[in-house]
Amino acid sequence: MTSAEAGGFAAAKEGLKAIGAQTQSINQQVSAGKLALDPQVAEDAAKRVEEERDALTNLLRKAQSLSTVKGLGDYPDGQQLAKRFEDKATDSQSGAVQLIRELQDELQKQADAFRAAARDYRATDERNADDLRRGM
Repeated sequence: MTSAEAGGFAAAKEGLKAIGAQTQSINQQVSAGKLALDPQVAEDAAKRVEEERDALTNLLRKAQSLSTVKGLGDYPDGQQLAKRFEDKATDSQSGAVQLIRELQDELQKQADAFRAAARDYRATDERNADDLRRGM
């Protein structure tokens, strides 16, 4: 069992991988010239993805607060429970804080991919316009 599974975040880790695969697919299609989005559509998509990224900031704060759980007492059981909360929040490989940050990074990459598709659309449009002006 991986530390992500041990932390109870296996589904979140899989979701992050799926979003990463989507981003990679968008980038590959743009690079291959197979995806060119209308600039306004691409910008709207990028903004929507960035809104989702920004919404994660509140969740990030909540996850960070798990690392400072108070009031569980000075008994060993209370200290162990507080430590488990801290580990689930801050584990560098699979903690909630790390996963949220990775998701925010991936969403930004996806927004950037949408904008790259818009740039490709504009470049293609400009090339076509230039060709028409030259009589090709």
